[in-house]
Amino acid sequence: MVTLDTPRLRMRFHDLTDVAFMQELNLDPEVTRFTGDGPVADETEARSRIARLETQAAARMGRMVVLDRESGERLGWCGLKDLVDEGQVDLGYRFFRRHWGKGYATEASAASLAFGFGELALPRIVALVSEGNVASLRVIEKLGLRSIGRAIIDGDSGLGFELTRDEWLASLL
Repeated sequence: MVTLDTPRLRMRFHDLTDVAFMQELNLDPEVTRFTGDGPVADETEARSRIARLETQAAARMGRMVVLDRESGERLGWCGLKDLVDEGQVDLGYRFFRRHWGKGYATEASAASLAFGFGELALPRIVALVSEGNVASLRVIEKLGLRSIGRAIIDGDSGLGFELTRDEWLASLL
């Protein structure tokens, strides 16, 4: 099983122990304000979402639970989603509001990019940010993704960004 570690975070794939976490995270309308998928209605829907995530995890891809390395607290999720039908891999994240502004999204996203470009040797990773989501725009900017203009990714419309493996490798020099 893949885990990613940063100085403050540990990331692992979702499992059925995360059902209550999935429900709680998605109940806050501010957390889901820019996501397009809204709240998780009940335990059945949370289990269904986790089952879809477990399918991607089998291919070493997918959103991962982000944990505080010291306390083990679940902070949110972050990771890569294989959009097979679109031929793209999408970077996404979502954190409890109480953890916003602490740099977790940037730190977890950087680890996801390193895993995607390093371990998986992906040629390109995309991200979609809803207009008005200033905090996510700052995260994407810090990570070095560049604008590709308006885009539709995974059925949602917004501001599209991308980073290629060559660009990521060059940024390490």
